[in-house]
Amino acid sequence: MRIIVTLIFTSFFSAICGIALLFAPPEWKAQKFIELKKDEFYVLTLQADATQKTLFFRWTLLKNKGLVVHLNYDSFPHQFILYQDYQRACYEIPLWKAEQRYYTREPFFMLCFKDYHRAKKIATLKFYIYEGSRDFKIINERKVLNGGFNTY
Repeated sequence: MRIIVTLIFTSFFSAICGIALLFAPPEWKAQKFIELKKDEFYVLTLQADATQKTLFFRWTLLKNKGLVVHLNYDSFPHQFILYQDYQRACYEIPLWKAEQRYYTREPFFMLCFKDYHRAKKIATLKFYIYEGSRDFKIINERKVLNGGFNTY
């Protein structure tokens, strides 16, 4: 009887730990607060094996408390509006496909709107990069002052 109770308890404890891991917050490969002026670019270059991809973004307008953001990743443009409220504060894009041998979430980049300083006309953003099961690295990151999308 004692062995059965021990087995049930062990199974129950293992199930609870497994469920807790599913709902645990991700471990970020990178996360950073940045302050950007209007039309100032932030550029990230990522590398997985021999493949390099560039991600860059800027904001162009603050209207009705919404920040209009332009983001380009792997030559694919995105345009979206971020607000400071909880449900519309972040935008997420996948970086690479997850490797098939693992059941994990694919790597992604998430950009969140944190604050806007009206006097300075500077937006505070925070980005997060989740690696998932894919091994890649950030080989370059920098700000580029007021240039076009071709100046990254």
